[in-house]
Parts: sequence; C-alpha cells; structure tokens
Amino acid sequence: MTEKELGLAIRAARLRKGISQEQLAEQVTITPTHEKHIESGHRGPSVEVLFNITQALDLSLDRLLFPLTGEREGQLRDVNVLLNQCDSKELRIMEDVLQSLLKNKK
Repeated sequence: MTEKELGLAIRAARLRKGISQEQLAEQVTITPTHEKHIESGHRGPSVEVLFNITQALDLSLDRLLFPLTGEREGQLRDVNVLLNQCDSKELRIMEDVLQSLLKNKK
C-alpha cells in the first residue's frame, strides 16, 4: 500500500466516523497539518501514530491496510464497532453465539 492509498483509506474511515481532520489530530495528539499531510499521502505516519489513528477510528490495523470490499463491508464494520464496545464477558458470549451459529450451519 502506498502512502497515498493509506492516506485515502484513513480519510475514508475518518469521514465514515463523521469527524474532522482537526478532531482526529487532537485525538491522536498530532498537529492538524500533520494529519492533512498523512491523508494527502505527502507524509507517512509513524507506527505509533498509525496505531493511534486506528484506535481513534475504531479500526483494526489490518482493516485499514487491507480494506474489505463488497456488500459485507458495512455489516462487518458495524459488527466490529459494536464488538469493540463489549467487555470481556460480553465478547466471550458473542464468540459462543457465533461458534454455535456456524456449527449449526454445517
């Protein structure tokens, strides 16, 4: 993935979340100018900044670097956002439910 593609992916995720570049920069503790350079592809983020961006946008790093395509993308993104709001006990329950659904599917 090029710096330009990464910047566009970050921009798309930021817009989906409905926050401005300035708000994201504040959450990630970088300057708005630095955020603008990252999104435009003129500057690549450090590993730490990239990790902080994914955290602020409720994304996994692999989701950002390897975006999903097709009609399932929105559903998977929504489920991921909900799962990120669960505590450990709730996550175990959800895992059990999913395993049960998949087991019954076969």
